[in-house]
Amino acid sequence: MCRTECVLALVALSFGVAHSWDIAVTTGEQLEFYSNNTKIRNEGVRFRDLTALAYDAVHNMLLFVDKQSDNASIFSFNLGTKKYRSLVRRRSDENIQDLTFDPVEGKLFWTDTNERSIFWISMKPGSKNNDYGNLLIKMDDEIPRAIAVDSCRGYIYWTNINVTKPTIERARLDGTNREVVIDTNIYMPVSLAIDQQTKQIYWADDKEGIHYSIETADLDGKNRRTLMVGTHHQPYALTVSKDSIYWVDWGYRSVWQLPKNPPMYSEPEEIKAFNNELPFGVVANYQIEDQTHGNPECENLSSLSQNNSVINDTFYIPTDVGLFCVHGIKVSGKPLCNCTVGYTGERCDISVCQNYCFQGDCSLTSDGQPTCNCNNGYSGNRCEVNVCTGYCLNNGICSLNEKSQPTCQCLGGDHEGERCQTLIVLTTTTEAPPKTETNQSCNCSDSQIINYQPMTLSPEAYPNSETIIEGCSSWDPVRDPVIVVLGILCGLLCLACAVLITKNLQLRRRPRIKKRIIVNKNVTPMTARPDQCEITIENCCNMNICETPCFEPRSTIRPSLLDSKPGKEEKKNLIANMEYPDDPY
Repeated sequence: MCRTECVLALVALSFGVAHSWDIAVTTGEQLEFYSNNTKIRNEGVRFRDLTALAYDAVHNMLLFVDKQSDNASIFSFNLGTKKYRSLVRRRSDENIQDLTFDPVEGKLFWTDTNERSIFWISMKPGSKNNDYGNLLIKMDDEIPRAIAVDSCRGYIYWTNINVTKPTIERARLDGTNREVVIDTNIYMPVSLAIDQQTKQIYWADDKEGIHYSIETADLDGKNRRTLMVGTHHQPYALTVSKDSIYWVDWGYRSVWQLPKNPPMYSEPEEIKAFNNELPFGVVANYQIEDQTHGNPECENLSSLSQNNSVINDTFYIPTDVGLFCVHGIKVSGKPLCNCTVGYTGERCDISVCQNYCFQGDCSLTSDGQPTCNCNNGYSGNRCEVNVCTGYCLNNGICSLNEKSQPTCQCLGGDHEGERCQTLIVLTTTTEAPPKTETNQSCNCSDSQIINYQPMTLSPEAYPNSETIIEGCSSWDPVRDPVIVVLGILCGLLCLACAVLITKNLQLRRRPRIKKRIIVNKNVTPMTARPDQCEITIENCCNMNICETPCFEPRSTIRPSLLDSKPGKEEKKNLIANMEYPDDPY
């Protein structure tokens, strides 16, 4: 009796724990569970990259995709027993985007965008399936993305994200009666969910640019409504619960919540923001009774919630089965690979030549090591060195010749040499250069003339130089005429100065008196009379006073002039008497 009670208590506890979460999210290698916006636990030890997620409330089971698993791609996790099972073997080129489960038929459906197909397997006991899944619908132009199942009415719905003609379509569970539900005013419907109780479909449309919308319509596409329009979100997965809509947003790395019937201009609530990992799938916890109550079309689904039918427990894919070793041989009984020469990695799927040579072709040596055959212009063990890098100096342009050797084209005409390393020096030689030499004309500017400094170089300074630049002409059509005119003006000014100086010197000479004064007309000139001292005024003025034979005695000189020099004062008095005589004739 005690043992039975313990078992019942354990079952009740497991049932309570299983239903204590609100949403579950796949992120990285974990299954994370949240309640009241708080993480309560996580599951996942053996997985690597979890993406799509679905929930089966009848069997209390999660179904998800692991993109990096070695041999399987779709797994189940029983929330009561916490046991994992592999369900579908992995294809080498698959790209599973979404999956859903119908508990009434016991079928698992998923979309593969690479195959442009919808696949399924039956999980009922005794069913036979292809290990890689059974093909349900093969499409030509459509690209299936999200998928959901209407268990009450027996339909599967999926979205087509081909932007040239996006649609939301549906078909019977066997692929028949395919029809388009929504094909107008839609851009890229990336996620899809079905609410059995309200008979509504919900989807997120990642519109062109930064816009997105959350919309709903009847199961047949009528009575379409837009619940929310926003920007900068990048919705990826969407699910519905009894009262709310949840979606994963890659733009903010978050999970958001919105009421099913939001008021106008309402804003979503951020449930969880992730820092390092990127969330992928999301599912909401719900009760079957909440989906089927008062809905006669859901009678089959409602009965399952009472019977809790058992699904096939025989699914098991051994770890050493499937596409485990891509380029190698499996180790018997172990999940290990012996890789062939030139490959590495856990599954021998990585070539040693992958991204090894930067600019060349990779090949393997006899011992399996990568080696590079470089393209023209590159060298190094991995062809990572450009032979032109740093080869040409002074802004020269590097190129390859016919022998794949670097050559330089020197720019500006001021450098030369194989690497443009030699400075060309300006010269003024007038000798005609040899025919083998290169003549370059010189267009001298004022700045070049001012800054030009002649240099004397020996031939040994530039033994390899063959370029001679002719010197600039000595006549400047603007400068030189100005200099000539200024020189002429200066010469004329100097000549005028010389003439004026000469005139000035002539004006300062002693005045010559040309008036002839005869002292006594009737008397014989004194020069003829030896006893008298008489001279003409002309001869007196032209004679030296010191040599005059006749002069006034010292007593006749003015007293004021006694202290002066005798010769000088006597001359002054004599000149004064000549100019102002007392007795003019």
